[in-house]
Amino acid sequence: MEVSKPLLIAVFACLLATGGFLVNWLNTRKQIRLLKLELDDHKKLIAQLTRSQQNFYNTIEEGQARSMAVARSVTSLENDIAALAKQIKTVSEQDPDSRLYQRAAEMLQAGASMDEVMHSCDLPAAEVQLLMNIHKPA
Repeated sequence: MEVSKPLLIAVFACLLATGGFLVNWLNTRKQIRLLKLELDDHKKLIAQLTRSQQNFYNTIEEGQARSMAVARSVTSLENDIAALAKQIKTVSEQDPDSRLYQRAAEMLQAGASMDEVMHSCDLPAAEVQLLMNIHKPA
């Protein structure tokens, strides 16, 4: 039994094509497996980044809440300071001696000389010197 040459070539070509297809199919399966592994890694990274982002948002919200609390405290303290300053001014205006010292301190801060303060406020030099050391002009 003799097989024709073209038939042998056709069978060989079919075997070669089938082998090529099989190699290509195996390579494709391998690439798909690698891509699935890479996809899983990316999904894990996305989940981790999402958790980090949520932690970051929570940190920002906590910081904002703390800032608001501090702002309220500062406002309250500013109001308290203003009230105390008003009380101090009222008390100092009621005490004649402290009015002299207050006036002397204001004069010194405005740049008045020691002699001017002594004559204007009727204070001894030692007291004016002490006030000068406490209230140096800005």
